[in-house]
Amino acid sequence: MQSFKSDIQRQIDRIPEGKIFTFKDLAFPLSKFANVAVVLSELSKANKLIRIEKGAYYKPKPSSLGLGNLPVYQDEQLNYLTGKLNGYLTGAYIYNKMSLTEQVPSVITIAVHYPVRAFRFERLSVECVKAYVDVPDDSKTLHLIRILDAIKDCRHIPGTSPQAAYERIFKLHVSSLEHANLERAVSLSRNYPPRVRKILGCMLHENDNRDLEKQLAATLCPTTRFDFPYK
Repeated sequence: MQSFKSDIQRQIDRIPEGKIFTFKDLAFPLSKFANVAVVLSELSKANKLIRIEKGAYYKPKPSSLGLGNLPVYQDEQLNYLTGKLNGYLTGAYIYNKMSLTEQVPSVITIAVHYPVRAFRFERLSVECVKAYVDVPDDSKTLHLIRILDAIKDCRHIPGTSPQAAYERIFKLHVSSLEHANLERAVSLSRNYPPRVRKILGCMLHENDNRDLEKQLAATLCPTTRFDFPYK
């Protein structure tokens, strides 16, 4: 038992301070699950680990100023939550980083594929919304998805008008996309509501990408009328 405990301790020692980890991050036989739980509980009671929820811990990082242990940083909390929920960050928090709004949100939004009630995690207020596509493995595709999310939410981006939101999305994020990325955005938009595809089509028209605009138009019912606040 002592050698097993030492092995678990060595694995924990290799985890960076402040990184949230779970049982999945440790290598051990499934039959030893209860033993690992005991080890983690003992380390938590000794203040060598901090438990943030059932099965999730992090190694505290001592302050160099003698202020005790530093809290787990927000970015690490967000990485943990998106991984746990198999989702991705979206909403006002991301739109602020995309320079679509200057407001700093009090609620973090995560896009997921299944209903999740609003909850609090540490000091974060978290809400979950519908994800229209799977979580991508690469940052470029994730950026395209967030552009489509912003188009979907252009009426409701805080601290800005729908007209200003449309113009910022186009000028800052769509107009500079290479043709291959525009093609990818058009393909991804097929999973979104028709209004998103119509707005993206308007942006493609402004950008003189008539071939892609026609592809999007073919996915829309010709008799559908859209009420756009930026027109």
